[in-house]
Amino acid sequence: MKKQHESYGMISVSKFASNHSQFFGSDLVQNGGVTIEINTAEKERKYNSEWYQPKSNVISVRLSYNQYVDMITSGMNTVGVPCTIQNVQGKRIEQIDHIENKKEMFQNDMLDTHKEYHKRIDEILSMLDGNNIGKRKAEEIKHEIEVLKGHISGNTNFVMKCFNESMEKAVTEAKHSVSNYIDNKIHTLGIESLREEMKVSIDTNEK
Repeated sequence: MKKQHESYGMISVSKFASNHSQFFGSDLVQNGGVTIEINTAEKERKYNSEWYQPKSNVISVRLSYNQYVDMITSGMNTVGVPCTIQNVQGKRIEQIDHIENKKEMFQNDMLDTHKEYHKRIDEILSMLDGNNIGKRKAEEIKHEIEVLKGHISGNTNFVMKCFNESMEKAVTEAKHSVSNYIDNKIHTLGIESLREEMKVSIDTNEK
């Protein structure tokens, strides 16, 4: 006997390997990650036992290994962890084909900051037009220069702080990626070695 209900669902977590995986919220190209999939489901009861079977896709998302660790260890203390949506109700979602690296990000941030500074400087220079600069205008110019000075100091420190934090995050993510790659290789090589040992053992026994 099969039973269905709109609230029935199944969730699964699995690892996958890939030579060129890109994730939303990740600065590195990865060699694999974790897939979380939610499907609708049905329940079948037969011979006093129950079986649960997935039916249709609700959503599938991918996370880097570092994102997955962040997700399961952050509890309810954050607004969430970035993930890459792969399928929604069976429809394939277009995937990321380019990750903006830190060099590009901070280069663009500094260009925007420089544009803002140039604009403020042009405004100050326009205030100097004319032969007569009264006390009031001189005070205005002094104020604008002080504001610009504060912006340069504050924005530079802020950009450097963000850069350092991002670099620390990238280094941590890289360490996790390398560690996971090594673990997978050790696991794979261990299985292959075990297979070879079993073959030798079998061949020896047959002789």
